[in-house]
Amino acid sequence: MRSSQPAADDPPARSGRAYEQLAGTLRDRISTGALRAGERLPSETRLAEQSGVSRSTVREALRTLQEAGLIERASPRVMVVRHQTDDFAYRALKHALRRRRVTFHHLHEALLTIEPELARRAAERADAADLRALRQNLEAQYRALEDFVEWSRLDEDFHLTIAEMSGNPALVIARTPMTQLLLPTMHGFMSSSRQTTHGVRYHERIVAEIEAHDPELAAAVMRRHIDDFRIAWEKAGLDFEMHIADIRGDDL
Repeated sequence: MRSSQPAADDPPARSGRAYEQLAGTLRDRISTGALRAGERLPSETRLAEQSGVSRSTVREALRTLQEAGLIERASPRVMVVRHQTDDFAYRALKHALRRRRVTFHHLHEALLTIEPELARRAAERADAADLRALRQNLEAQYRALEDFVEWSRLDEDFHLTIAEMSGNPALVIARTPMTQLLLPTMHGFMSSSRQTTHGVRYHERIVAEIEAHDPELAAAVMRRHIDDFRIAWEKAGLDFEMHIADIRGDDL
């Protein structure tokens, strides 16, 4: 009778679920503090024995955690838990988006769900300081209509400001990695003052509805704005089914 135990030289492709499960187990141990920053992980051989998987599965799991910024190599044979910075959550989410082969189509659908809700809640909760910050951002956008990289940065700040105004940190954490992944491509297709002017006019309308404390209209205008983003993407000749992993310019 053949043993159900994987052979030591099994390729990772044959045990994809196994490496994801092992990576998840180790990720949980790191997040709960069972494995602390700077602590050495067991050897590949030991992890394979403990988990009942092949060493190739262990290597794939460790590679996944290393790419996510959870562990790092202290020497050719030693992996340790990495000290996390404040942007760890964003790095982990961005990594997950890439690993799952997320496309622009997927991101567009997600933004179409999240961004209108953020605008809705911002309209309900905005105070005078929030509104001043949005107006200052709009003024800066108008000054940067010919500076496309700077305008794209201000566009991201505009949407982040609205997200923060929503008062919901979970939504902020969910949306930020998605828009950061799109920024490198935005720098490519935002290439005319006609486009930036069109974008800032949409922003003006969104701010007007937030200032009026009209949640439904703020959400509706934001929804049209996100749909307009898709139109701009397609007009630039970019593939709607492009995988986010294929977008260049991000140093994840």
